[in-house]
Amino acid sequence: INKKLKNISVVIMAGGKGKRLMPFTKVLPKPLIPLRGKTVLEHIIEKFTNFGNKHFYITINFKSRIIKSYFQEANSKKYKISFVKEKNPMGTIGSLKLIKNKLESNIFICNCDTIMNFDYNDLLSFHQKNNFDLTIVASKKNFTIPYGLCEINSKNELKAINEKPKNRYLVNTGMYLLNKKTIEKFPKKNFLDVDELIEILIKDKKKIGVFSIDDSAWNDLGVWPEYQKTVKKFV
Repeated sequence: INKKLKNISVVIMAGGKGKRLMPFTKVLPKPLIPLRGKTVLEHIIEKFTNFGNKHFYITINFKSRIIKSYFQEANSKKYKISFVKEKNPMGTIGSLKLIKNKLESNIFICNCDTIMNFDYNDLLSFHQKNNFDLTIVASKKNFTIPYGLCEINSKNELKAINEKPKNRYLVNTGMYLLNKKTIEKFPKKNFLDVDELIEILIKDKKKIGVFSIDDSAWNDLGVWPEYQKTVKKFV
């Protein structure tokens, strides 16, 4: 076990309704989706414990009693969980305000439906070396448009047909490393999504880094097609 990250806070956002996984999530909350004999949330926690993290803050709202009951029953001795209950939905990052005084100077933030396979030490080094206020973990993804694209000039005359073009993009995975001081930039309102925070930080000329990982390192379980792909990987 690598212990470099043991003093870095980890917050897992698990308060959403999991609408993209309906009707499954009408019964079971998204963090408890099964994957190879464990819940998705347990897989995420296990990834962090491999790097020395032992204490996790999990923000909950939707079906919160089921999530708490599951982990009370599991009662793992390997790590500690502190649940952060949102009275009302607070967005993808707003609940950090509730535990601001308990957090370390750098904070890992992770969605409850993404399992990441890369060295988290590399992310921490990248974040600290460049003195970023926020670092976004982004995946390199290739997209193919399954059509021939018509390229035209200003007179609507065809110049060429680009058949099934491929483009490569860096896609936000929903994992971040945040400097604790950045929480001071949160607006007074309780609800805050990450994209709104990023806009605030850009406006304030804060330093935002993008740490890129291979597509294969990101397992997204938030939508059915990706969940099914991940299940095949884990079998």
